[in-house]
Amino acid sequence: MRPRSALSFLFYCCSLRSRSTALFERRTGWSRREDVMRKFSFGAAVNFSCLSVLLVLTFIPFYMLIITSFKFREQIVHEFWFPALPLHIANYGNAFLQIWPFIWNSALITGGIIVCVLINSTLAGYAFARFAFFGKSLLYYLILMLMMVPAFLLLIPQFILFKNLGLLNTYWAQIFGPMAGASAMATMLIRTFFEGLSGSLLESAEVEGAGDLRIFAQIAVPLSVPIISTVAVINALLGWNNYVWPLVVTSGDKVKPIILALGSVHGSLDQVQGMQFAGFVISSVPLLLLFLFATRSFVSGLTAGAVKG
Repeated sequence: MRPRSALSFLFYCCSLRSRSTALFERRTGWSRREDVMRKFSFGAAVNFSCLSVLLVLTFIPFYMLIITSFKFREQIVHEFWFPALPLHIANYGNAFLQIWPFIWNSALITGGIIVCVLINSTLAGYAFARFAFFGKSLLYYLILMLMMVPAFLLLIPQFILFKNLGLLNTYWAQIFGPMAGASAMATMLIRTFFEGLSGSLLESAEVEGAGDLRIFAQIAVPLSVPIISTVAVINALLGWNNYVWPLVVTSGDKVKPIILALGSVHGSLDQVQGMQFAGFVISSVPLLLLFLFATRSFVSGLTAGAVKG
């Protein structure tokens, strides 16, 4: 049908364009579906199935932890796999009243480990990356050898050392004990990051009259925030979850960390199991928040520290 006016001709052209566009989208849509089906091979299906199973197995403990924290003993026995009503939210309040001093202890210990490791590793990493001195390579590899020694082999010698120093049942024993082994890995990561920094930038600062300490504090450290964040997160996990060493060097509740105190949560026979699981959930919240806010810095810093740029 031929258009009889300019306006009808315009409508006629628009209708042809819309039909051709719809036909093109239909064809490309089918081609995309065919590409997806072609890529979704048997191997991809097996990989997807395995990953799904691993995902379920990973999250089952967290699921059980959360639903059990809202139960009494009878509900745990009769309705083990599923949530049960009523929800006993009081388990969290009762557990928190008992464990909050130990959460504070863990925060102090973890913060002390992070600060000490960062001071040691940034200074050592900068020295190994920037300066040339006698025995540099030998000393560096001796430090790295600390990562190859099982921690349990050093448990008794470290205990004797801290006993002779009179540091048992103190925060200092729980901070300085893990610090040596943690500093080795941190030094390796930070040294690799510093070696990837622009040499011309640091040399220009030297030309302007800046000393080594000023270059370190005002240029190197601000540029290394990603790797420093990564080291801080790694050592936060180490300090918060450390179980064996605090168990060896502490005997009272005054400096006991949260990971040791969770087993001593007490209450009535009906409540005690739910309160213990509620304590587990409460103790994991700080690390969960840390990962939520530091995931991007952690991944970028770990990549930057592991690959020399």
